[in-house]
Amino acid sequence: MDLRPLWLVGSLGVAGLPGLGGTPAPEAPAAAPAEALADPFLLPPDALIFVRRVGTAGLSDRFRLQNLVRNIFAPRETGGMAIQYDNARTRSVADVWLEGKANCLSLTAFFVASCKALNISVDYAEVLNTNHWRRVGNVVHFERHVVAMIRGGSSQPMVADFVPDLRKSIGTYVVSVIPEARFRAFYYSNLAVEAYTRGDLEEARQLAQVALAKDPKSGVGWNILGVVQSAQGDLAGAEASYRKAMALDPKDGSPIGNMEALTTLQGRTEEAAKFRQMGEKTRKLDPYFHAYLAEEALGDGHLLEASGQIHEALKLLPTEPDFFLLDARVKLASGDSGGAVKELERAKALSDPRERERYDSKIYAIRGLKPAVQN
Repeated sequence: MDLRPLWLVGSLGVAGLPGLGGTPAPEAPAAAPAEALADPFLLPPDALIFVRRVGTAGLSDRFRLQNLVRNIFAPRETGGMAIQYDNARTRSVADVWLEGKANCLSLTAFFVASCKALNISVDYAEVLNTNHWRRVGNVVHFERHVVAMIRGGSSQPMVADFVPDLRKSIGTYVVSVIPEARFRAFYYSNLAVEAYTRGDLEEARQLAQVALAKDPKSGVGWNILGVVQSAQGDLAGAEASYRKAMALDPKDGSPIGNMEALTTLQGRTEEAAKFRQMGEKTRKLDPYFHAYLAEEALGDGHLLEASGQIHEALKLLPTEPDFFLLDARVKLASGDSGGAVKELERAKALSDPRERERYDSKIYAIRGLKPAVQN
């Protein structure tokens, strides 16, 4: 399969570091009519009643916060919300309440709105030392993480994190408080990614414009707008958007990868090579980038390099079946049919059950090439 990704930002949280100090805000596109009139971060009346009921029992803010979090996850039969983590889409605060599901961005929005209703001082924050990649079709979602930060006077700030397994794997978070305008831009950026993924390019463009109207210095928003513009055939607009994204956040590899793809498509080989070099510095921890390099090396017949790159990808993300499939192709090209079968078996074990027949056919084909075992 084609592992050349479009570098987007996904919905586990968001991506995009704060704009560089002293960087003038670029001119944002006009706000699009796709923005809903209702505030997506507003607690509906019945949710407000719930929050005030569970958040007023006790004297200290810490106790009220603990009670709030406990009831957000408590079963419905005990009066809780029974919230479930769900990364299928980014929901408004009202949808979180109605559906009982949320990703970390939506649940952070619900929690912050709840704290504000209880007059508890709270900030939006981004965790800067988490990186996660997820592929949807041929689109790679580069996902970071958002949390709520509660300041309790002279005591240490508390972080409300709704993906506890992530903290277990990361350890100590490096957290940066972000303004509400940036968080709202992240919300609309996520909606834009989701619209793009389902093929609604015009809605994706409008939502990206809404994000940039909220925060014109969001490198995330400019990158997503560029991806949509490219898909709509506006390559000049896409290049301008990617360049704005790179200027706002030089450490983000997403627009760099998109610029490499765009300049390659246009035959601007020297510029594409420059962006490749830039990308190699910024995307060392991106497993899909290493898989892309492995695919490229395999196509060029550089099997040793392909093997090294796909093994690097597997170190970073050992649960992606397509990486094992690519490793099987490398091994088969090297004459190691037994190793190829082992990699296909691993890919099959990790794949969607509906895909397993496809892996079986590949395994049978390879085994058919092996000589019969002599007794």
